[in-house]
Amino acid sequence: MRIKELADLTGTTVRTIRYYHQIDLLPVPVERYGRRDYDLVHVARLARIRWLVQAGVPLSRIAGILGPPAAASASASVRDAVLADLRATLVTLDDQLARVRAQRDRVRRLVASVEQDEHLSPMPLAMTRFYNSLEQRAGEDKVRREIQRERDFLELAFYRGDIPPEADIFYQYFDETQLAESLDQFGRAAGHADSEPAPTDAELEQAAAAHVARLRRRLGAALPQLAATIDMDVAYRAGQLYLRITPDPDRPRVRVFVEAILAMLHEARAQGT
Repeated sequence: MRIKELADLTGTTVRTIRYYHQIDLLPVPVERYGRRDYDLVHVARLARIRWLVQAGVPLSRIAGILGPPAAASASASVRDAVLADLRATLVTLDDQLARVRAQRDRVRRLVASVEQDEHLSPMPLAMTRFYNSLEQRAGEDKVRREIQRERDFLELAFYRGDIPPEADIFYQYFDETQLAESLDQFGRAAGHADSEPAPTDAELEQAAAAHVARLRRRLGAALPQLAATIDMDVAYRAGQLYLRITPDPDRPRVRVFVEAILAMLHEARAQGT
């Protein structure tokens, strides 16, 4: 039979068959009357190749699984090699399945965000709603810029995997008073960035302590349990990332806040043990 007939029989294309010839996966048939003449041996091998491809086995492993086109060995060593290739393929497929499931979950969250007119973001919904609320309440552009700057950082951190997923609990259950406190804090930060003199070390420590106190009040008895679930290495990476993207003039202030929050988490973990 001709190559077009072989392609039709096995549900593939002429181009694919020629590629299999190039990589020595399918033998090139002898020529009869000036054309390549495929027979049942080629049909059977190509059908096996396509069957394995559809099962997710990479072409690089199929050659080892099927062996040379003329081979018929059933030795233990050949069997072990085939099993090794198939098991390696299964591991690869499991990894791909995990990634697809993660992508599906991410798309589901995006659908929920759009359905609720939320900002598309890698952040959890509780966090996007928090920053949406603050931006709507902010009366000055410089305050909105400060809010957006922190929001951009968190989106980057979630995208990179440099922030614990449990961090979203810090942004849940905000009442109007707590939102006003947060907005005031962003206003103070914007004021320091634009025109106010740099705060003293004592003022920075006092502001960081007040911020930690607000977090403790908001989380209450849940703080030790939450801290126990947080990967502190990831939390540390988040703090370092925030410092990296902070402009030099603001770094002292940010460093004090980062260190205060990390210290709070360490202390809470110790209380929970």
